[in-house]
Amino acid sequence: MTHGFIFAVTGPDYTGLARQAAATVAQHNPDIPIDLYTDQPCDDPVFAKVHQLSTSGPRPRFEALLRSRFDRTLYLDADLFVIAPLDDVFDVLKHFDIAAIHDQRGNMGTHTLALHSKPIPAAFPQYNGGVIGLRRSDATRAFLTQWQSEFEASESGIDQPILRELLFDSDLRIATLPVQYNVIDPDLIRSFDSRTPAPRILHSSLLRAGYKKSTSRAQTPQELYGAPFMAFIQAWQEADGTLQNRPHPAPVPSFADTHPSQKVHPENDFAMRYRKNTRLRRWWSGLKVPFIDS
Repeated sequence: MTHGFIFAVTGPDYTGLARQAAATVAQHNPDIPIDLYTDQPCDDPVFAKVHQLSTSGPRPRFEALLRSRFDRTLYLDADLFVIAPLDDVFDVLKHFDIAAIHDQRGNMGTHTLALHSKPIPAAFPQYNGGVIGLRRSDATRAFLTQWQSEFEASESGIDQPILRELLFDSDLRIATLPVQYNVIDPDLIRSFDSRTPAPRILHSSLLRAGYKKSTSRAQTPQELYGAPFMAFIQAWQEADGTLQNRPHPAPVPSFADTHPSQKVHPENDFAMRYRKNTRLRRWWSGLKVPFIDS
């Protein structure tokens, strides 16, 4: 069975951002092919194949997932950094139809509390659409087609509530991956220590906003999250028995223990450069998420 990563983006900005993200995938997963679906020309050798999208709609992930040449596919959004190997997700997809991570901001009226057509029990999470593993089958193809159809017929403009409802009603085998495989809110893991697995993916929408301001964009996790936090992540990974072949590594205290007064928010250092930019302030206020200063 074949397996590989895919990105799906439109426009030059997001295609450039996908190249940046794909470089981090290749760094930690050098033997797994990465495909790009885009409406832009791209000859970056980080991609095994570049596929031209047939349309330039708002959610190219649908077309990419439906067209994926792999038996087991891991779709990734472009606004993230991969910081560890992800080959174990493909092992999960040998036994499950779909793999995803619940959205950590589960009490947001803008998206995670939004409903599609009916109430869903709070105990059933909304999954983030930015990291999705899929095993190819007639059932998953039908699921993707229905998800795309209902999204295109919806006026909400967001696809995660539809995904949640369809998964709740489906017979697909769902693997809910640990939060470390798609860390959206870094403050959520601020109090984690080396008794828990270390992060594999750091995912931030600020990369989308910053990339369009090419003079000041974050190109590394250190630029976005800060050197102290990333040094903590590295030590955490070195002490992670699920990543290393050391059964009894030295324990690593949590970031909250070693930096008790320092919060970890991408919007601190990086986004503060844009606070005087009215267009970014309007974009950020539209998310209804406040800036939090250290």
